[in-house]
Amino acid sequence: MTDHVLITTDLDRTLIFSKRATAQLGGALPADPVEMPGSSGSTQTAGELCWAARDAIAALPGYARLCLATSRNLTRVARLRLPFEVPYAIAANGGVVLVDGKPDRQWAGHIQRELAAVAPAGDVQAVLGGYSGEPWLERLGEPDDMCCVAIVDPAGPPADQLAEIEQGCSGKGWRASLIGRKLYVFPAAFGKEHAVAYIAEQMAAFGGQVPRRLAAGDTEHDRAMLEAADVGWVPAGSDLAGSDLAARVDAGRIRVTRLPGHAAAAQVTREWLAECAPR
Repeated sequence: MTDHVLITTDLDRTLIFSKRATAQLGGALPADPVEMPGSSGSTQTAGELCWAARDAIAALPGYARLCLATSRNLTRVARLRLPFEVPYAIAANGGVVLVDGKPDRQWAGHIQRELAAVAPAGDVQAVLGGYSGEPWLERLGEPDDMCCVAIVDPAGPPADQLAEIEQGCSGKGWRASLIGRKLYVFPAAFGKEHAVAYIAEQMAAFGGQVPRRLAAGDTEHDRAMLEAADVGWVPAGSDLAGSDLAARVDAGRIRVTRLPGHAAAAQVTREWLAECAPR
């Protein structure tokens, strides 16, 4: 007997790693570039996928459906040149669902209703812009309708100013989250976990069977997605690996990898294969 399986995985520092991330985290393995940065004339590789993870994903059975789940916007998702098919993708922290590379219209309609209920992104960008003179704020990213982002120094904003930003965004219906050196602001109703639940429902409707859910992720944006999965993986050396989520591992449902970096991606994808074996 086989189960339909939905595998949802974060991208950066979970499945793919930049050379900088590999240098910081360790766990290096032979890898190929799968993304080039968007800046004109640059030849520096932005993201690499290790051979071991590539081969494990290629060996997944047909009843296992892979879904990339990222906070990246569509422009950054489009930079990827992955060596395997991606039936589903979630971008903008749940703001976009792609099916075979095309936006899902039903989900897009749902998101438009959510956006209509909150302040426009320009108002949220103004909240971040109010701190433009602060030494911790390195630059503001280009906003879009679904996300505003600021790049901060490694120490991040002082706790009182971060609380002010969170409160100011919350009053506009948006939620701020500090992930590494990126201060993201998404509409409060967004979340990868909601988009994953929608995809699982669609799979059940078309396939006649609720899929078993596997998930992998490294930051707070992935927490709810991991908690909702049947089995979740957290890379060693990540934010979540040192959090309460990892501390309350129960019966192997949440697993922290032995090593970080590409070695973590290799372990996770190999264990996906094992979990997808006929039951």
